This record gives sequence, C-alpha cells and structure tokens, in this order.
Amino acid sequence: MGTSQSHSRTPSREPLPNGHQVMDVLDPTDKTPRRGRKRKTGKGDEIETKKIAKLNTCAYVYQKLFLEGEDSDITIAACGREWKVHKLYLKQTKFFEMMLEGSWAESKSGRIDMEITDPNIDADGLNAVFGSLYHNEIEIDLEKIEGTVAAASYIVLDSVRERCAEMMIAALSTDNAVRYYELSTSYGLDYVREKSMELILHQFWKILSVREKLREVSHDLLETILTSPNMFTLEGEYDLYQHVLQWIYMKENPDCNHDEPNEQFNSNVKNFFKTENSDFLLMKYVDIISKIRMGQILIRSDTITTIKNDGLIPIPIVDEISSQLWFSLLQNEENPKPLEMSDDEFFETCNRLGRSLDSFPKCWRWVGYNSGVDIMLHVNDYSVCIIRNCLNRKTPYSVNLKSAHVLHFRLVICDAKGQISFDTGRTSWEMKPDETKTVFRLNEDISTPISVHFQYLIHKPIDSSTCVKKYVEELKAKNNGDVEP
Repeated sequence: MGTSQSHSRTPSREPLPNGHQVMDVLDPTDKTPRRGRKRKTGKGDEIETKKIAKLNTCAYVYQKLFLEGEDSDITIAACGREWKVHKLYLKQTKFFEMMLEGSWAESKSGRIDMEITDPNIDADGLNAVFGSLYHNEIEIDLEKIEGTVAAASYIVLDSVRERCAEMMIAALSTDNAVRYYELSTSYGLDYVREKSMELILHQFWKILSVREKLREVSHDLLETILTSPNMFTLEGEYDLYQHVLQWIYMKENPDCNHDEPNEQFNSNVKNFFKTENSDFLLMKYVDIISKIRMGQILIRSDTITTIKNDGLIPIPIVDEISSQLWFSLLQNEENPKPLEMSDDEFFETCNRLGRSLDSFPKCWRWVGYNSGVDIMLHVNDYSVCIIRNCLNRKTPYSVNLKSAHVLHFRLVICDAKGQISFDTGRTSWEMKPDETKTVFRLNEDISTPISVHFQYLIHKPIDSSTCVKKYVEELKAKNNGDVEP
C-alpha cells in the first residue's frame, strides 16, 4: 500500500508514511537422478515362454454397451437426456442396487425417470458418471467438476468421488480454493475441504487482492476466516477492514463491475456507504463487522478520521472504542505486572500483521501508536529477527524506555504456495531496550517470494466486538428488531 521509504540510522522523530501501514527501515541495495530398475533374471536367464497381453475390452464394452446402448434392458431419463443402459452395470452403485433389487416400480418398468433437484447435477456430469460404470477410467473436467461430484454423490459412487477429490487436491490453488471449499462442504469431501481451508487461511491476503475471488466468499466462510488463528494477512487490520467494505458492497450489488479500475471501484464503494442506511448494514453484517479488531485500527489519527467518514461504523461506536483504548493505555501504564493470557485469549485479540518479501535484506515496522513500544522485524539471507527499538533508530512516535516489556507473539513464514516453512507457535520474550532476538535461522535453499506473518500482544487489549454488538442490540430494542434498508 504505497511506496516504501528508506531512512538513515540516526535516532530522530520520523513522519508517518502516507496511506500505508508498513514503514521500511532498511532499503536493500536439483534434479534427482533416476534410479535404474534392476533386471530380474531366473536361473540361467531362462527365456520366458508366457506373457500377458492387454486387450482393449473396456473400450469395446464402453462403445457398444454404453455409447450405442446395445442390448439395453433399462432407460434412464434425467436432465433432458436419456441413456440406454444395463441393470447389471447400474448395480455397481448402491443407489441403483437398492432400486433395482427392491420392490420399486422401476425394477419392473424398464425405465427410470430421475427427478433431479440439485442444481449442480447436469447431463454432462451424469453422462461421465454413468460411463465410468462401463470403463475403468473417467474423464473429469476440472472446470465442470461440480456436475461430476454432484452426480457421483447422488448415485453413491464412491470410486468417482475419490478420483474427483484426488484431482481437486492436485489442482488446488488460490484461484479455486474457495470454490473447492464450498463444493467439498456440500458433498462431504472432508480432505478436500480441509486442504482448501488451509490454503484459504494461509493465503487469504492473495484472495483479498482479487475482487472476483473475494466476491465468491460466502458470509459463513468469511466469518470463519476472520476468527481463525491461522488466517494470515498482509499489512494489518485496517487492510482487512477495507476489504470487508468491498465485500459488503459486492454482496449488496451483485451486478456491479468488479473489473473496474481501482479508482472508480473505490469511489463506487465510498458512495454506496454514504447513501445506504448504515444501521441496516450493521445489523445485517454484524457477525462480520464485529470480527474486525477495531482497537488495532484506531491507533492513528488518519484512520480514525477515515472510519468516521466511511459511513459503515457509526460514530458512537468509534468514540466508545477510542475511549476504551485510552482507558486501556492508562491501565497498562499503571499496572506493573506482565500480561498473562491463555492461547485462546491471545489468538482472539492479538495484532494480525504481515508482509510479502521478494528480496532480502529487509527491515521494517508496522506503523501506529503502540504504547510507545517500537517493534521492528529484520530478515536477511540467514535469519529472521525481532527488534525492540528505543534509541538506535528513528521512530514515528515517542518511545517508552521502560526497562522490560513482555512480548507475546507468533511469527510464521510461508512460501509462495502458502505452505508454512517456519512457525514459532505462540511464545513470549522479555524485551529490553534496543534488544534483538533471532527467531529463525533460515535454510540456505529458501527462495523468494515469501510472506512473513506476525501476531503479537504487549498490553492487555480491548474487545471492540462488544461495542459493536451492544450498539446493534440497542438498535434492535429501539426498532423492535427491524430496521429498513
């Protein structure tokens, strides 16, 4: 978000970067050989007199019996199409086995009229699944895999479901992760669902950057993402907030042009929230908005002004959160005891930050008033370090010279595919002024780009979600639970 600025190392007060949350402190000027297969020999290298020759029987059966319907004893009609098929082959599925061997009318009529209510099931998907009963292979189009998965699930053909799952896992990327997650959730492909969610969480920052992908995220999925401790973002909480604004705009305007230039699209988003009923939107999306950690956004004067002007968060909520932040700052200054909390409390309230790196070395901070504690990260070719800066480097804010602060943190490094390369887990460190802690020793073979994700707490945080929910409850009571758009 903006161009990084380089700085000298002379201790001084530094103006805040304009319009972004990351401030640079340092500006950086195998093929495995194949194993040979050993030749098996018998005694005296005897000549083999028997060999197995493969025949193309499956192709013949597929052509004659399925495609041409030769000697068919039953017809299936569905999705505007008919198939001349055979009961013997249909009985490979539990669905047809129960139908044809029971007392169902279809077992004697010679015709099955399938009433399809699942919108994902189409003629192409049924054709692929029926055809697989006559052949030892199936052609699966990943662009239309919904139809195949839905059809295989409908007739309970687990072998095809398993092949679809394998192909989805192999092809999984940020381009299809949301789609595969929703599909696997609908049809019980648990491992696909697990791996899709893992990728969505680790590379949610990439999904956020593509509006077409962001608009695919459902209400329930976004709520799950925002509450997960494994959701990795870039920049910080303000970046999440801005993309939630875009997501709400696209949900409320499904026909909007998400391919517009950024300036025009952002202008449309801004105008939408200025003209819509903010109370209505707040009530409708309270489960999403309350998951944004507003206490981590209202730590800069410019973001406070922006939030008040955006029109989504009512000014009374902003003022209440700001008041709680000030009270929390005083409490933290007056309380000499270090912060103690459970893992659940940490992940529910910690600062969520990140940055993508295309080269080394880099040294940076995320800007915003942090009770006078200036934390920087430094990454080079061989290590990742956390620095508590007091006097050695210039800072944008006044610094707290307290002899020691306890930092609770988790630092994660992911590769370009979103796989975790390093993860400290939730841990803590007692920081002294101008002290540096080496967190990771990097492997020699690490390659860029990588993403660095930092979750941390120094002081007891506030729970901004209570302010949002309290406002909504009062709104419901005032309007008998109903607010017109």
